[in-house]
Amino acid sequence: MRISTQQKRTRIINVATELFLDQGYKDTTLDQIVTICGGSKQTLYRYFTNKEGLFMAVLEHNTKTSLETVFQLDHNIDDPLQETLEQFAVQYLKRICGNPILGLFRIVSSDFNKHDKISHQFWETGPIRIHQYLVDFLRNSNSCQCLQIEDAELACDQLLSLIKLDYQNMALLGLDLPSEDILKNHVNKAVGGFIKLYQKN
Repeated sequence: MRISTQQKRTRIINVATELFLDQGYKDTTLDQIVTICGGSKQTLYRYFTNKEGLFMAVLEHNTKTSLETVFQLDHNIDDPLQETLEQFAVQYLKRICGNPILGLFRIVSSDFNKHDKISHQFWETGPIRIHQYLVDFLRNSNSCQCLQIEDAELACDQLLSLIKLDYQNMALLGLDLPSEDILKNHVNKAVGGFIKLYQKN
């Protein structure tokens, strides 16, 4: 794909993201997107086939770009493991409890809850991707120097549950995350409890 074409496609996805988050899926039209981006509906059809295809591109783009800061676990043996996991935890909470991820989750849950293709895409590129990334981290040699984990899949589920608690549900109800100090204190206790559970004797 030529650079100019990629830029046009990305521009459409960014505009569509804003409209979907602001108006919802059903109330956003391709005509609105064309009015803002220019061009024609034929261009949108060529890139995305239809409105549903555009929404799938929005999901793919945003789950990849918005979660990049979460995927930065870099733990050396001399680094405190707790500090590394706390940095991950803070970024994880901020991403899943804020837009665009939170808003897209609302749309998928309300408008596509019986649509296997879109639900699975969001699940695979969002939650499953984060889960697998953390599982791989917990299995790496540096982490294994500090922790004794037999089932990394289970340990990952436990850690994410300790971090998330009800914060995402609260965000879905329109409630803000607590202050930075409260959030860091929560993360400190959650990660500390996890490490204590699996630390080597």
